Amino acid sequence: MANPRSVAQLVVVLATTAISAIHGFTPPPSISISTIPNDAIQRSQYSRPPSTIIALNQEKEKKGSTDINRTKLLVETVAPFRGLRLFFYAAFASGAFVGGLITLSGVAAAMNGLREDVDMNTEYLNLAIDFGAVAFFGVCAKFDLDKDAELTAVVEAKVEKKKANKKITASMREREQLLKELNVDVKVSQDGGTRVAPLGVMQENAKQHVILVAGPGRAIRDALRGAQLNKVNFAMTNILVVPYETGINVAEKAAKPDGGGFGDSRPSYETQPYVAEPVGEGWEKFVKAEMDTAAEQAGDKVFEEGIALVVANDGKVLRRGVGKVPWRQMVDELEEAVTGEEKEKANPLLDFIE
Repeated sequence: MANPRSVAQLVVVLATTAISAIHGFTPPPSISISTIPNDAIQRSQYSRPPSTIIALNQEKEKKGSTDINRTKLLVETVAPFRGLRLFFYAAFASGAFVGGLITLSGVAAAMNGLREDVDMNTEYLNLAIDFGAVAFFGVCAKFDLDKDAELTAVVEAKVEKKKANKKITASMREREQLLKELNVDVKVSQDGGTRVAPLGVMQENAKQHVILVAGPGRAIRDALRGAQLNKVNFAMTNILVVPYETGINVAEKAAKPDGGGFGDSRPSYETQPYVAEPVGEGWEKFVKAEMDTAAEQAGDKVFEEGIALVVANDGKVLRRGVGKVPWRQMVDELEEAVTGEEKEKANPLLDFIE
């Protein structure tokens, strides 16, 4: 015949497990509107009609709940069994705690002389097992919850980074359209004659690819010297190099020699036919936005090493880079973008010389 005390303990443990299961699947309480400060509501009512306020609040709550649900789904995808483990931890710990209370009541009754059929050594062992199990499952739950918090923080950081990258990509696409409207001074004759035209016109009518190099004077000079070694490739591929020097003002630009007088000759790498000078308004704002975006991803070294943009004649930016300009690789990428055929790898010796 079964011991009535054991049966009672089993019933209590099963009841506790059922209660834990019910509470484990209870939805979280909704946020009450009464938690919104009254002064905030009163201030907003003067600027917007009530229907607009309700619509905006509903939209914000919906967007916030959507982001939270998305994050939870991603976390559960990475660790799908954590919720199940926490449920079992709570159920087993609750059962052990209730069993420990029952055992403790029996020990108290025996110590007061109300019961004489209690083996104190056995009961002490049962107490240690019950409350030890409670402590063990509590530690396991704490460990799992800490890991869940760490994973949630990592997932949220990745989601925010993805959102930021989307914004950066959108701003880059807008600047690509702005780039077509910027003017350049292009050489149109052997005797040095020039003509000012928008980059979009050069790309559409003259089918010119554009490589924009922006940075301090040293970076521009190094880039143009490297480009001079590839001027034959530029002529064959119809490439226009646009150098933009940062860190100088309008007066310093005007004081630079233009090569039209005695003693003010410019270096040969600046007077090549494929080099076009950026003129007009908009260049400073465009270059600053590009360098700020690059600095967010590559650090402040961007402002010392400079950046390069490779733009095909259809207006699509094929590459954005920081530092030394790989001219031969850029030429190959432009040819592949136009012809659709992959070129053979360049000569490593030429790359080394470049």
